[in-house]
Amino acid sequence: MQNIIRETRKRLSLSQDDLARICHVSRQTINAIENDKYDAELSLAFRLANALESKVDEIFTYENRMRDNDPLWCEKYKCILWQSAGFQNREINQV
Repeated sequence: MQNIIRETRKRLSLSQDDLARICHVSRQTINAIENDKYDAELSLAFRLANALESKVDEIFTYENRMRDNDPLWCEKYKCILWQSAGFQNREINQV
């Protein structure tokens, strides 16, 4: 999950310590979230958004790490999509 916490925090002149105290977490947690090393659980995401005078979807964005060019991912989900459309496995391989 990507975020703009650092930029928003700095715009509001808050230190990592300030934000950590407001959100009842450690400074290390804020640092890890800002550096995309830790994804905040939902309750913390709401506390961060509130502290940063933002909405959750304004400071966090989901990055889809599954790539269309990953053959294993594509094969797995191609089968699931085709099966959900009513095709059987033998019909999928003919497509």
